[in-house]
Amino acid sequence: METVALEPFVQRHVERGTFPGVTLLAAAGGRVLFRRHFGRRALQPQPEALDDGTLYDLASLTKPLVTSFLVAYFIERRQWRLEDEARRYLPGLSLRASLEQLLTHSAGFRPWHPFYLYRPLEDLAQMGTLQDAAAPGRRVVYSDVGYILLRHLLEKVSGSGFCQLASEVILTPLRLRRAFLRVPPQIRGRCAPTELGNCYEHGMCRGQHDAAAARFPWRTAVIRGEAHDANSFYAGGSAGNAGLFATAGDLLRLGREFFPASATLLAPETVALFWENRTPWDEEGRSIGFQLNHSPGASGGGALAPGAIGHVGITGTSLWLEAEGERQWIVLSNRVHPRVRKVNFNAVRRRLHHLLRKELGTA
Repeated sequence: METVALEPFVQRHVERGTFPGVTLLAAAGGRVLFRRHFGRRALQPQPEALDDGTLYDLASLTKPLVTSFLVAYFIERRQWRLEDEARRYLPGLSLRASLEQLLTHSAGFRPWHPFYLYRPLEDLAQMGTLQDAAAPGRRVVYSDVGYILLRHLLEKVSGSGFCQLASEVILTPLRLRRAFLRVPPQIRGRCAPTELGNCYEHGMCRGQHDAAAARFPWRTAVIRGEAHDANSFYAGGSAGNAGLFATAGDLLRLGREFFPASATLLAPETVALFWENRTPWDEEGRSIGFQLNHSPGASGGGALAPGAIGHVGITGTSLWLEAEGERQWIVLSNRVHPRVRKVNFNAVRRRLHHLLRKELGTA
């Protein structure tokens, strides 16, 4: 019989160094059912307390919350179709991939590439060399590359910079005052810091990228208020795969836009696309931005409903949504501060979801 409660479990992980601190928030229909901060916002250069005003680097949550949302926005306005090939809008692009394949991580791209080491991010020539992980439409291979390409597409179609477009279409209409793709310098001190330098990505470059990495001027100070992801940082805030910062409260408000009944920016039938499994031929279900909670191995785990959708970020963040009751499950941490540890954080997250449900009497 299980005896571990939520608070002792979290405190044990704080003491182990799994994360400096964590913010947990559960809500239904936009009403907060549980909100607690555990541990600290920062350890270096000095300890700091967590509070409601702490902004987190949401990392890959940027993919569904911003990039996929913007693609859906243009689809709703009939400027794009899911079956359109990317090269229809970018004539210089040599590869074959549809918008749907880019959105569902089934375009056959490698998981990651350090664009910043070589040519400017705007140079699409690199893209054609990265489509080798699997044939398009055959297998889900989670990849940052497809979402970086989607950023190019969005800028091409809109004529606006990605960060400006996100602000005009999403952040400003929702009056999100504590959500940014470029955090103003004067409030960066309210951000939960991430890594001490870019050691993790530097390590990822070993082997294939040794020569370029040796010449590169890596960040060495504690990263704070700037994207931990280097592709996004060197792209000016976001490369489409990462870069969004928000408080738990603003993330909760943004999450409401992905429930058809409560969405205010997109039509219900457009929002429904985020809940549809577009990769039924693969064991990993993917919608046009989210992972579907089809199996205990998903990052949401068996604690959440099988039809739940969600996404995670390497910095230690996640948002999971359940249709029934419009429930939101938010876990925000900066587990990469001051360095990235080898921890199965999905297992920790699944346990947090389970214990949080027990705390609320819904397990």
